[in-house]
Amino acid sequence: MVDTLRTNKKMFWKSATICLMLVLSIASCKSDKTTSTPSSGDPAIDQLTAEIEKNQNDATLYFQRAKLYYEQEKYDYALADLKFAVRIDSLNPDYYHLMSDAFLNYGHAQEAEGALDEALRLYPERIPTLLKMAEFKYIMEEYDGSIFSINEIIRLDPQNAEAYFMLGMNFIALHDITRAINSFQTAVELDSKLTDAWIYLGELHENKNDGMALQYYESAVLSNPQSMQARHAKAYYLQNHKDIPGAIEIYRSIIVDDKSYIDAYLNSGILYLEMDSLDRAYEQFNLMVGMNPTNYLGFYYRGVANEKLGRKEAALKDYTSASNLNNQDKKVQDALNLLNNN
Repeated sequence: MVDTLRTNKKMFWKSATICLMLVLSIASCKSDKTTSTPSSGDPAIDQLTAEIEKNQNDATLYFQRAKLYYEQEKYDYALADLKFAVRIDSLNPDYYHLMSDAFLNYGHAQEAEGALDEALRLYPERIPTLLKMAEFKYIMEEYDGSIFSINEIIRLDPQNAEAYFMLGMNFIALHDITRAINSFQTAVELDSKLTDAWIYLGELHENKNDGMALQYYESAVLSNPQSMQARHAKAYYLQNHKDIPGAIEIYRSIIVDDKSYIDAYLNSGILYLEMDSLDRAYEQFNLMVGMNPTNYLGFYYRGVANEKLGRKEAALKDYTSASNLNNQDKKVQDALNLLNNN
């Protein structure tokens, strides 16, 4: 992580010469042979490659292919395409944004920041780019720098809800809970559809044992009824405050709408265990294992259900599978050793 926190505005803008050298140096990530490549096995990429071979001066084609490479985590290919895109059109800030993301995911934080610096040199008051810089600084734990960028956004647009949301994230990291709550509150007052801000407000109030937490979770669900995270947050609150039927009902509705939402199986299964509804608990954990066979908790809790149901051999097999997936969890090792010794 970067140790120094830079708050001086001048440090946000590097010289055009340095940034241009940065952009043009991306060639080191991949050779210039990007317009004549064999089939990638991806029809969408191959189609773009064919179009690029016909229109080698179309920056948007390189950018579109870079986005596909980025989604596939082929960051060197993405950066090579972005090099061509900015060589053709050096004024499009979206190219620098994606370049920054690719560099960061590729493990090159300095170059990621440099790409954003270049975008801000071109457009020093562009709010999406300032938000991108604030997010980058937050990720790098340079909270002073992130807050500086956010304050610049608020100066330009005092009604920008996303800026206040990012401000709240920084204050959480700085353990300034009062200001975090105030920031998230301002964010939802400006934009009531900011579901994550409602969830954070719920969590922060719950941590203070404030009964207002449930209202914030309910507001999160109202802001986006399709948000599984919002519904899960409310269900988990109910689970922790002894409203087991209410929590199970929400988990059930989540599973109906999104069968891949693993936490709903896990939490509802645990609640069924607590209710001694062992067959239902086993069913939830069995579904969880089927949906995600690499999640050791599914095997562990299915083992617990099997053991309570008197199926020792099946329980032992589940505990062993859980241990093979994660041998660092003490409760898994304890359950395995205890069953082996009985």
